[in-house]
Amino acid sequence: MPAVILGTMSTPTDHPTTLLLPGQAAAPPGPCDLGGMYLMHHAFRRDLRDLRAAAEHTPLDDRATWRALGVRWTRFAHHLHEHHSVEDRVLWPLLHERVAAAGDEQAGAVLEAMAAEHALIDPLLEKCAERFERLLAVPDPEALAGLPALLAETRAVLDDHLSHEEREAVALVQRYVGAGEWEELERTEFRGRPSLTELRFQLPWMVHEVPGEVVTGLVRAAGPVFALVLRLSRRRFLRDHAAAFRHVP
Repeated sequence: MPAVILGTMSTPTDHPTTLLLPGQAAAPPGPCDLGGMYLMHHAFRRDLRDLRAAAEHTPLDDRATWRALGVRWTRFAHHLHEHHSVEDRVLWPLLHERVAAAGDEQAGAVLEAMAAEHALIDPLLEKCAERFERLLAVPDPEALAGLPALLAETRAVLDDHLSHEEREAVALVQRYVGAGEWEELERTEFRGRPSLTELRFQLPWMVHEVPGEVVTGLVRAAGPVFALVLRLSRRRFLRDHAAAFRHVP
């Protein structure tokens, strides 16, 4: 869940604002600022949409574009893996402990579903990765033939999971985790230690196609370092983005 490097989007009264981005299923109210999670979810949905369209429209012999697409797939898959890993390692066990202590069986079922849905997504990602590897090695028409449908299936399964998480698992976070505790989890567990090179991709990637007023609020809340890195890295990100998706209508 590295998106929390953006910092919080809280109002001066310490009540987090509700961030509802395009495609997002819900934003349950509560004390915790989950804006970073929602930004990551938006980026995952957007990238799978664009990768599917690129797989459908990119000519097999355009090797430069396929190399750019391979880089983008690798970065997308890395961030999705990290996002799910920290949930599996930190967030779901914490909530399991809290809901068990409260005797909340319905909440426990939601958390079991979160883990089961992760297990459905991983094999699809592996199949997509294998197709991209084949296409980067040689112009392989068999690898390309089923890739758009496979990416569409991956997007549908992931979107179902993210929507379920936004509607029900986030509500459990808001019920069982306090604002200060969430901020500490962000600082100690969720942020990681991204290098400057990683940040120069991650920051513009996370805010791409996010409404301008939301980005303005993020920049204001996150401070001058974030603003500087975003400004210095956004042009290169957009250039690489255009190179990967040049054939997308």
